[in-house]
Amino acid sequence: MKLTASYIREENKKRNRDLRQEEDQYNPYIGAGSNTVERTPLRISDLPIPLFYAPKEMLCHDLIKSLEKEGSIFAYLQKLNIPPQKENVRKIIIAVEKIRIKTDFEYTAASYFKIKPKPKKDPFTGQDIVIEGDIPFILNRGQRKLLKVLESFRLRRKSIRIILLKARQWGGSTLVQLYMAWMQLFHHRQWNSTICAHVENTARIVKGMYTKILKYIPVELVDNVNYLMMRPYEKSAKTSIIEGPDCRITIGSAEKPDGVRGEDTVMAHCTEIGIWKVTKGKTPEDILNSVTSGIPMVADSIVVYESTAKGVGNLFHREWLRAKSGENNMTPVFISWFDIENNAVKIDNVIDFINSMTDYEYNLWEKGATLEQINWYRNKSKEYPNEWGMRQEFPSDDIEAFQSSGKRKFDIYQVQNMRKFNKEPLFYATVESTLLLKECDDSDKQKEFLKNSFIKKLEGVPNKEDNLLKVWALPTKEYIRRRYVVSVDIGGKSDKADWSVITVFDRKYMTEIGGVPEKVAQWRGHIDHDLLAWLAAMIATIYDNALLVFESNTFETEKTEGQHFEYILDELGGAYDNLYCRNSAQRIKENLPPKWGFHTGESSKTMIMDNMTKMLREEGYYERDLECCNEMDQYEIKEDGKLGAIEGCHDDILMSTAIGVYVCYDFKYFPMPEIYIPYEHKNHNKQPKIRNESTF
Repeated sequence: MKLTASYIREENKKRNRDLRQEEDQYNPYIGAGSNTVERTPLRISDLPIPLFYAPKEMLCHDLIKSLEKEGSIFAYLQKLNIPPQKENVRKIIIAVEKIRIKTDFEYTAASYFKIKPKPKKDPFTGQDIVIEGDIPFILNRGQRKLLKVLESFRLRRKSIRIILLKARQWGGSTLVQLYMAWMQLFHHRQWNSTICAHVENTARIVKGMYTKILKYIPVELVDNVNYLMMRPYEKSAKTSIIEGPDCRITIGSAEKPDGVRGEDTVMAHCTEIGIWKVTKGKTPEDILNSVTSGIPMVADSIVVYESTAKGVGNLFHREWLRAKSGENNMTPVFISWFDIENNAVKIDNVIDFINSMTDYEYNLWEKGATLEQINWYRNKSKEYPNEWGMRQEFPSDDIEAFQSSGKRKFDIYQVQNMRKFNKEPLFYATVESTLLLKECDDSDKQKEFLKNSFIKKLEGVPNKEDNLLKVWALPTKEYIRRRYVVSVDIGGKSDKADWSVITVFDRKYMTEIGGVPEKVAQWRGHIDHDLLAWLAAMIATIYDNALLVFESNTFETEKTEGQHFEYILDELGGAYDNLYCRNSAQRIKENLPPKWGFHTGESSKTMIMDNMTKMLREEGYYERDLECCNEMDQYEIKEDGKLGAIEGCHDDILMSTAIGVYVCYDFKYFPMPEIYIPYEHKNHNKQPKIRNESTF
């Protein structure tokens, strides 16, 4: 039930008051309004700022403790019998300033780091704010949110490992880079860093911030240096050195990865990973590993992966999901578009605006956005030809950020919910037999070939998963009829063709009320079609002679469906007879020719994908494979109404899965699984005794 317009108007006033108060109260010079670190009021009457909110870390220094106790520099010097002359007072002021610089990043940034301003509007009046020249680096709301995470690691003396998913245009790269500069200038000597972007020019721009800030930092505030200057390191075009702290800065790009290996590096900023491309001989994973693998897990070491989302299935998306599930050592940080103060536009008639809000805009309100922010979003979205482009660049949550298509077939949040069932396989394997297929020249020998099939476990995780079987669960010796389904989507033989995919479903849990099937194994690869047929039959044999379902559409060649299945059936040669047939048993008895396999024409494809929509909504099966969820996110309704993967992506795993799930629930053809008692275990002479209620 939607809220009334008058209630939303009053609540919006409160939200705006809170935001304005937050901005009005924020003052990094006195530490007011900061929530990034714990602070305590510190009063020393003759400091340039006699009262400010100091980080608790600052109060741990002996000098600060003594000055706070005495209340002034004058009283402190008198107690030490030091003449309170101007020069002596100045030395104490500089000593206090050095301590604050090392413990209060927000103060340091505002006082000594200068940046180029970006065009902006006042979010409450809508007026343009024109600023000329460099300005102090005063952190905005999104930057403070990120700084809080950075400082939480530093103050616990932990290595900093962050993956940052962000909306555009709020200065995330600026904060990361200047935080690293803060470490190099005020905390450590020889604390080398690497900046790796998608293109080298971006890395140069990021590095250019250093040159600017060095101009404004008084040398006397940096420990044990006489001057600050940046120059090329040993005539290198990509590596510079800050003379004084003796820290090197190396830049590189994913397009030209040579020279960005993280040797003797303790900090790395990897930016816009979502658009890193495969280069000659190197994948994005290779480049990332070369930059970060040598960085030690020590206090103040830093690795930041940072990007706007660029679809699913890429390196950044995979690392984000791993971070959210705790599978890597990165901490996920998300910055939404309404964490950015500049993203707001004044509204002339609030009630009219509320009455014109769409369901999606109402959802933004529910997530905490103000009406002025929603108005900005409405106007900004007009610059984009489709909704998904806007939502990728300016997401309201991390799930929305990774959507890859404007006409998604599957709800993004339902796909995200299905990901909770994803698991790494127990192991990878090949499928083999103790007999050689080429020596089995009749159906009896071919049956023996299938009966002697087995799964051969591979040790460790292979570099490439192609042409291998992922195993989440092995078949077990349980007396369940109609337990397993094996579905096969037939692809091409060349490396650039569609994949062939074999998927195994276990219907064991369906013997219980409310139970659903589970994906327990999956093979994907490029293979000759005759070998694919035998491989699928081998896997089906291993999994308790499973119902074997071949997708029966035309495939890489121009063969018709009938020719294709005559070929498949001829290859199997009667050795495996538990094949899916679209005809009912009654129609076959009526001497109608059998229609083997599952035909995926446009109508049947729509049917099984509609069924998948229902399965996602109702958690109708357990999806173990991450890549299948990625393909769901890449599956769309085309302009002509047809279904398929977005350009450049695949849907083969999804297709095999959708067919298998549909058949698992096709009770008219394949009845529910059932537990049975083998004949040899039955006692035909005695009735079972009822011993207690549980036995009954």
